[in-house]
Amino acid sequence: MRTISPVTRRRYLSGATVVLAALAGVFGAQADTIAYWNFEEGPAGANVARGGMSDGVFYPAVQDQSGNGYHLSVWSDGGGAGYAYRTDVASPTIPLTGAPNNFSVKNTGGFPAMWTESPALQAWSPLTWTIEVSFQPELSDSYRTLVGRDSQGANTAGPSPNPDLAALYLQIQPDESLAIKFNDVSGYWHEAISAPGLVQGFTFSSDNDGLTGQWQSAAAVSDGSTLRLYYRNVELGEGWQLVAELDLTASGSPNTALTPGTGDGGDWDAGNFSVGRGLYAGGHTDRAWGFIDEVRLSDVALTPDQFLMVPEPSSLALGLVGFGIAVATRRRNRG
Repeated sequence: MRTISPVTRRRYLSGATVVLAALAGVFGAQADTIAYWNFEEGPAGANVARGGMSDGVFYPAVQDQSGNGYHLSVWSDGGGAGYAYRTDVASPTIPLTGAPNNFSVKNTGGFPAMWTESPALQAWSPLTWTIEVSFQPELSDSYRTLVGRDSQGANTAGPSPNPDLAALYLQIQPDESLAIKFNDVSGYWHEAISAPGLVQGFTFSSDNDGLTGQWQSAAAVSDGSTLRLYYRNVELGEGWQLVAELDLTASGSPNTALTPGTGDGGDWDAGNFSVGRGLYAGGHTDRAWGFIDEVRLSDVALTPDQFLMVPEPSSLALGLVGFGIAVATRRRNRG
């Protein structure tokens, strides 16, 4: 058996890294990005801008990097419902693209909220889609919605319709499990939920600045037939894990495309996407306290080698061998 020297092994790995990175760039370029918020406006320590607008009035401070113009607004200039830029990030560059990653955002108060307000995005109703987000969350005994979609009354089919459910939740649950849940255009509800204790958080009372937190990433993927939820602990250098999976066809729905939503509220419009909060029974709720970064929506079912936070090849191989899969068929208690 031939023995490979450490120097040669490093050369092989270095070459493999370059090749795989190039392939990842090609695959990423093929993906159709609908919206992408990387929170690179800065500067460090500054509140995410409001442009002098009153609280709750849309102001496009967080730019959509996709070029589609689906910008993101924060609710207030700091204070209880605002965000500020932080230099604590998962990686100094985005692994897939090599782009600099200088800032994330962290809530400045107890009621964080970011949202979109574009008629074109409100109407987006894809059969295949991917939602990615990186986060460093606070521990809590509540639901924390990292990315949501506003709606009320869209869940009209299935065994136990619940009109209070919104269109979508990519969220952390009270038991620190990770979940992706959504309504389809036929009124059916679908959810895939990981095992409890997956998400690692920090305790705000003893660590206001999240110094003990861990950066993690999640990606929810639907190909129209199967809903998959992937998770990666970036801080620990882990690869992507498939942590939950659901057969969408088992629901009997004739069309599993993501619903654009229904209803309208005084402080939300159906089809808007939210970051850092959810919606339930028409009210803002399920706040996700902590750091958020790199939120991307795509209208294709991406694979882990196409995710923004793709790890180094050695970690990728480890993470993709022997997935731990939790098939989520449990009933949702509430959003």
